[in-house]
Amino acid sequence: MSKETVNVEEILKELQITYERLEPLENEYRRLRDTLKQLRSERRKIIAELNSKIDEIVQNVNKQKRLRQEMRIIREEYRVVREERQKLINRLRELKSILRNRPRLPKPPEKLRQELERLEEMYETSNLSVRRERKIVEQIKELSAYLKAYEDYVNAKNEIDEVRKKIEEYDLSKYRERIEEIKKELDSLKEEEKILKEHASKLQKAKNEIDEEISKYSRKLDEISKEMRYLQERKREHLGKFGIKKYHGLRFEQVRKIVLSRSELLERAMKKLEKGERLTFEEFSVLVENGLI
Repeated sequence: MSKETVNVEEILKELQITYERLEPLENEYRRLRDTLKQLRSERRKIIAELNSKIDEIVQNVNKQKRLRQEMRIIREEYRVVREERQKLINRLRELKSILRNRPRLPKPPEKLRQELERLEEMYETSNLSVRRERKIVEQIKELSAYLKAYEDYVNAKNEIDEVRKKIEEYDLSKYRERIEEIKKELDSLKEEEKILKEHASKLQKAKNEIDEEISKYSRKLDEISKEMRYLQERKREHLGKFGIKKYHGLRFEQVRKIVLSRSELLERAMKKLEKGERLTFEEFSVLVENGLI
């Protein structure tokens, strides 16, 4: 049985080394796990803030698009109104020119109309000589010109106030004011967009950095997990030889006492086996676990 005793001592020695190696690894594992948990929590916060900034940027850009579209519409309206107003201004100049050049009539307008009607009737109904006919035509043209100039004057006098009123109704200032307002809004939005993008860029950089940290700690955690699994498997194999299956949370000293107790059981079972005595279930199990029967 001395051979078995040596084996127990060797197993205990290896178990002690395993426990000594496992304890700092488990502590490091927990530290890395907690660090990763914190990093992932920070990453989620950064991503949430980054998504929020991206949403703000999208809203900002869409608002700029709407304002630019509004500006295009207002500028087109402004162009049309300005052209219409300019037409009226040109017409006002024409009317003023007509009024400044008031026609000098040889007779009152009614007398001229009566004379024109008389001549036209004469031309149409009388049998005139060619010479007389030409003279009447010339008189008709002259009277028509006088009356036309007078009518233009009267119409201009009647129209000028209406044209002035229409010009006043075309308020171009409201278009210019709105365009200036939009320009200021766009400048403000562009500055806001710049700040948002700078913030988003910093958040993206922070996310990339934390991703690298997470990747680095994850690799370390994987390495430690692999080593821990190896040591835990070795511990399970050694303790299994003594039928010890519930060892989680036990310190080495506690395990040592159990192993020594189980080694005594193994030694007692070996002696009974050699003598051919009847084995208890526990004695039989420990012999099986050690491959002795």
